[in-house]
Amino acid sequence: MEPIGFMTMFEFFIAIYLLYAAFKGDGKLYENEYINCSREEYIKGMRKLAALTGVVMLASCGLELFKVIEPASTIGWILWALTFGCILVMVVYSVKKTDRAAANAGRPTAYSKPDKPHDPLRAAFVFDDEDEEAEKAQEE
Repeated sequence: MEPIGFMTMFEFFIAIYLLYAAFKGDGKLYENEYINCSREEYIKGMRKLAALTGVVMLASCGLELFKVIEPASTIGWILWALTFGCILVMVVYSVKKTDRAAANAGRPTAYSKPDKPHDPLRAAFVFDDEDEEAEKAQEE
């Protein structure tokens, strides 16, 4: 029995992630502070594209995993190109929905997520506890 290829397994895990992200509708895939449309519209489009890409990718690697097609066959390359095309469509969609002027200026747009989650790494690298304590002592 021939071992499963690394790229096939990698593709399988990416497909599972894309399907999970499409189902859940939340995650790093949807983070964009500089969108030029409503957040709901952006997420709705990305969810559809993630679901499509995930299904195509899962079908492609599933056919290879179950030995229906050979990994280096013509059909395998066609399915790989189709998967790659779906990923490119996701990238183009994200680029088209990005406000480049706001991104260059570094200011989030009005459509960005209003409630930013707390950055857990900030506490690890910013040592401003002493400054806050000094300010509180001065106020008293």
